[in-house]
Amino acid sequence: MSLILHHAPQSRSTRMLWLLEELGADYTIHYVDIRRQNGQGGMDPTNPHPLKLAPSIELDGQVLIESVLIFLFLTDKYRVAAMAPTPTHPRRAEYVSWLGLYNGVLETVLTSGPREGWSQVQKDAYAELDRRWREAIKDGGFILGNFSALDILFGSLLQWFRAAMPAGEPYDSYVRRISERPALQRALQKDSPPA
Repeated sequence: MSLILHHAPQSRSTRMLWLLEELGADYTIHYVDIRRQNGQGGMDPTNPHPLKLAPSIELDGQVLIESVLIFLFLTDKYRVAAMAPTPTHPRRAEYVSWLGLYNGVLETVLTSGPREGWSQVQKDAYAELDRRWREAIKDGGFILGNFSALDILFGSLLQWFRAAMPAGEPYDSYVRRISERPALQRALQKDSPPA
């Protein structure tokens, strides 16, 4: 089995490095260039992602794209790391629901433009996500109680774009807690190709 992460430094694919480190996976990194929002970079012909984005993973020649799906796939594949409820675990539906909230609410609403322009449906969805997330992490906790892949997915967004959620607690201390993970430090050392 050969697992390759197609990775663009200082992008959303950095959280895949973090996840792979937490999982204890054996993987290689293929560094790719992507077109950045500021206009820098370009479409790397060696990048197998159909839209020339990152991340994607390749396993035995098959390419999987979309962060949420990659998270689901990898946490199922590396169950021994216990980074997510298994398919038969009683909290599996909760885990998958959180993945859906990330993809269908958080990323979607935040990329739809300034908050002043959000529809009432978007505002309500964001408010409910904020309520649920606050409840989960209050008192020093993590989304599922113990640290899980969800904390990488959601927390990495706050590390990259803290303004995604309201200022102050419990988010500030949550970001500090997850930022202390040794696996994150290892991932950050691998974020850019060796000089």
